[in-house]
Amino acid sequence: MGLIFKDIHDEQQESLMKTMHIGNTWEFRYFKAKAYFWGCIATTSGVTITATVDYCIHKFTAHSGIIGWILG
Repeated sequence: MGLIFKDIHDEQQESLMKTMHIGNTWEFRYFKAKAYFWGCIATTSGVTITATVDYCIHKFTAHSGIIGWILG
């Protein structure tokens, strides 16, 4: 038989379930996929911009790249 009266653990579980909007549903999976997609876009953009700046510094200045330019 189960519990007749609620204890503090049951109240905490109910409160947690009421305040959890996303949960482990399709919304959470969609959110993770969207975050992964935009994270990949941001990472790829950052790498591309850094490589372009490094190439431009190497090509058009006397420095050997970003690290050489920073360390001077």
